[in-house]
Amino acid sequence: MISPTAVVPVPVEYLSPECEGIVVELAGEEPNIHRLEEMGIRCGCRIRMLCPGETCLLAIEGKKMCLRLGGSAEIFVCPVANSGPDAAGDTAAIRDSKVRAPK
Repeated sequence: MISPTAVVPVPVEYLSPECEGIVVELAGEEPNIHRLEEMGIRCGCRIRMLCPGETCLLAIEGKKMCLRLGGSAEIFVCPVANSGPDAAGDTAAIRDSKVRAPK
């Protein structure tokens, strides 16, 4: 029986902007998986989605990289709770807001 709170792995392109995930599986042809591993994308590493899309922008270990997987390989991640723009403690929206206190 699967726990109702269990996190199901999803393809990395399903992550919303600024959300993070832990890589749990690389799937595809061996040369493509090897290339991803050479780039630093391995099981256990943390990925943050910067800009989703067919060609997505990811942050991996402090490095930004643009990646287009197509059908050649898939990266499966477990989304990290409390990541992304709606996470508790995110003050960027408040700090950057244009709302001013009345005089």
